[in-house]
Amino acid sequence: MSSEDTLSLEGLRAHEAENSSLNDDGEVVEPLQLDPRDIGDEEIKLSLKPRQSNEFTCSECFLVQNKSRISHVEPDGSMICQDCD
Repeated sequence: MSSEDTLSLEGLRAHEAENSSLNDDGEVVEPLQLDPRDIGDEEIKLSLKPRQSNEFTCSECFLVQNKSRISHVEPDGSMICQDCD
């Protein structure tokens, strides 16, 4: 590798580091600043239920969905939802 190749590689790395705060469209992405008052001492309460008899877990996206959303069943028995088909 010549010194020109090394310099250009270093230049590319420096350029990449400078642009790391850009999104795919080249727009500047501001870091998310959360106000501690917004996330203070609040508790998140949720209830979890086991998968129901009319539900399945898609083998592609792993979301639990209603069986009416089954697109097809693979030969191995795994079920695929309409969104993943």
